[in-house]
Amino acid sequence: MPEKPNPFEELDELIERMNDQFGELSQTFEGGSVLSEISVDVADTGEEIVVTADLPGFAEEDIDLRADEDSVTLSAEAETETVDDDAHYHRKERSHQSVSRRVPLPEAVDAASATASYTNGVLTVTLPKLDPDAPGGHEIDVE
Repeated sequence: MPEKPNPFEELDELIERMNDQFGELSQTFEGGSVLSEISVDVADTGEEIVVTADLPGFAEEDIDLRADEDSVTLSAEAETETVDDDAHYHRKERSHQSVSRRVPLPEAVDAASATASYTNGVLTVTLPKLDPDAPGGHEIDVE
């Protein structure tokens, strides 16, 4: 049976293009460090989908990661401030970074079994694929 087309796929692509354009626009403004887009790779290893994302400058606790059967949503927010208590400031700059991106997945995955690791600014999310031949639902024993 052919797979049903996703009616929202074109809308998701439009939103991604708009995010790209607004990200480019934000880079033209003067200011602190701004990470406007999360760069991702989506790989199919056969048994699982692996999403790798660059999130430099964020700590592990700054990252919010959510997954469902057909997408992964990455977001991160960090605020840093360097303060010297003995200094008289003429100018003090603070840094605030906030990024978010929804990544559509090429196949259905088991979001509950997903794992993630974060090392040296690179987030790796491993999502096992759902077995397309497996019956839907969860078997319940009757006593």
